[in-house]
Amino acid sequence: MWLSLVEHLVRDEGVGGSNPLIPTISSPKKQPMDTYFAPVQRTDRRKFKNQISSISQSPVMNALLQTAAGILVILNEDRQIVALNHVFLEKLGIRDINEVLGFRLGESLNCIHAHKKPAGCGTTEFCPSCGAAIAMMSAIRENKTKEQICALVSDKNGKTSDICLRVKAEPIQADGQRWIVIYAQDITQEQFWANLDHVFFHDINNTLTSLYGHVQLCEADHPGRKEMKPIREAVERLINEVAIQKKFSQHKDVTYIPVQNAVSLKDIKKELDIIVKGHRSLKGKRILENWGEDNLILTTDVLLLSRTLGNMVINALEATPSDGFIRVSVTSTLEGVTWQVWNKAVIPGAFRKRIFHRHFSSKSGSGRGFGTYSMKLFSETYLKGKVSFTSSEKTGTIFTLFLPFQTTA
Repeated sequence: MWLSLVEHLVRDEGVGGSNPLIPTISSPKKQPMDTYFAPVQRTDRRKFKNQISSISQSPVMNALLQTAAGILVILNEDRQIVALNHVFLEKLGIRDINEVLGFRLGESLNCIHAHKKPAGCGTTEFCPSCGAAIAMMSAIRENKTKEQICALVSDKNGKTSDICLRVKAEPIQADGQRWIVIYAQDITQEQFWANLDHVFFHDINNTLTSLYGHVQLCEADHPGRKEMKPIREAVERLINEVAIQKKFSQHKDVTYIPVQNAVSLKDIKKELDIIVKGHRSLKGKRILENWGEDNLILTTDVLLLSRTLGNMVINALEATPSDGFIRVSVTSTLEGVTWQVWNKAVIPGAFRKRIFHRHFSSKSGSGRGFGTYSMKLFSETYLKGKVSFTSSEKTGTIFTLFLPFQTTA
């Protein structure tokens, strides 16, 4: 079926139809270099038509398209779609392949950032941290196969949705031409449940680390007290049990209902201290705090609030060198309470646009980088607050949490 579609398009002088992304006349590749990452140029219409013809006549490429079990897309060296299989057509929810020929991957998936620059997908300020763009450019520039996680927000007919793909870009030579073959696996649901699981264990480990630090301090201050040994052993056992549970955890569809109680700022500070005091990230560092009116009362889920604040403080401490300090300040207005956590470090520009993204991590290694995601999830979805940040060389990094009075689930 793929071959019949392509043959129809090749015979049609209007290949690409009304697709505005394919130039209507042949032109040299001289366009304004208005890009944050990948080149802006697109293939002229005549050459693009010849590329489709070449693909349709290639036994190798047609075998790939017909036998691939998952999503498969073939791009030219300008990152434009010249062929795709029916799995991808079904994923896009379209029947006419002509609707996406000439598009780039993010454009075909309706990425909300794809058209924020005139040259489209690959050229916006969001693209340097896009897994698909990174993989494609590695294949194009370095002639290397690259696999990355691509997290994007799709907007189709006014309805937005999160999409997470495992993307592998592979350069391939066929019939004297060079193509970029994209293999993609939709791992959106898998990543969603994995992230919720990681958030839980991330926060539990923060609390256990702090608790264990307190126990060790007590043992050091009171070396002769025998009752400290069973407490330490119990905490060590709990840490091990959590590690085992993490390995065997099963993802389940559970909806959390916030537990709303009237609490004072003083109570919230105590809950935050349980998480932070004794945590390894605090060693050799200071926290300068100003909590304003300690007796101010607000109604909230103190567990989720303290976990959110704990992540803000621990992230700031982890970004602070030894002998450094962070600041925690709390202010209130008639509308609500605002917490600000400052540290001197600066978040790299490529990461700032995605810092709260569900599937994005700026840290290497499995299970890292879920603290900022949980801040967004807990504070906005459940506490009905607002979390944000600023970061610059001049001011450092400031994470802000605003919580309105009388929040409801």
